[in-house]
Amino acid sequence: MSIKVAVAQLELSVNSPETNFAKSKSVIVEAARNGAQLVVLPELANSGYGFNSKEQAFENSWQLDGSELREWKSLVAELNIVLVSGLALIEGNKLRNSSVIIDATGLLGVYHKAHLWGDEPDFFERGGTPPLVIQTQLGMIGTMVCYDVEFPEWVRYAMLEGAQLLAIPTNWPDTGIARKPTPLEVVRIQAAASQNKLAIAACDRTGDENGIHWVSSSVITDSNGVIQSIASSSSEEVIYAEIELPTDDVIGPRNAIKADRRTDLYKQFSIT
Repeated sequence: MSIKVAVAQLELSVNSPETNFAKSKSVIVEAARNGAQLVVLPELANSGYGFNSKEQAFENSWQLDGSELREWKSLVAELNIVLVSGLALIEGNKLRNSSVIIDATGLLGVYHKAHLWGDEPDFFERGGTPPLVIQTQLGMIGTMVCYDVEFPEWVRYAMLEGAQLLAIPTNWPDTGIARKPTPLEVVRIQAAASQNKLAIAACDRTGDENGIHWVSSSVITDSNGVIQSIASSSSEEVIYAEIELPTDDVIGPRNAIKADRRTDLYKQFSIT
């Protein structure tokens, strides 16, 4: 099965959550009108990233039963698409850096980022559940958030749970590592896709924010890790690709990822 994927690289700001919300709705409509069946937005698409205080982080965050998510759900149902987006969510007295999957039937699931980067623990609580993998109208879609993808066992879990495509909201900070010929963040995405035979749509953000600069290299790969579309510049951009969803884990005439795993050895040597 082939699906059209859109990844919307947006400029976001902690100082204007209303603008972030308006942009999200506009770009969802734009992508759907251009034929996208799956739309992916960045990490913390509602709130921005470079908070000035925890109070600001709370002010910018959404409730799962709030009006903003209701608007998204109505829009997704009207357009008959699947939406994956990073969100700052309020859970009781805690904040979560999360990703949600929404389709025409409503909110399918929520994932809370398990591996927090940099100053994120100053604002967010770590998640304690595995990557979300769920059946959608397009197939088995999985999600995690940004730094999570750098832990191979986390991506492997999603693959073993049947994910055909992994949608990853990201905010990749520019750490000064050379970005040519290919940013390392993109190389990691390619490796994760290739090693697990699943397609990946990683949505980065753009726009300097409180002294943070972004890699701005949103990318879509096929299940071999081959780049099908990548952001062309450090600016707002929607990229598209037709992606064939994998139906098996075969990687050669005599090899398949699941069958070739040596769980007997892994247990023997306590690889955890």
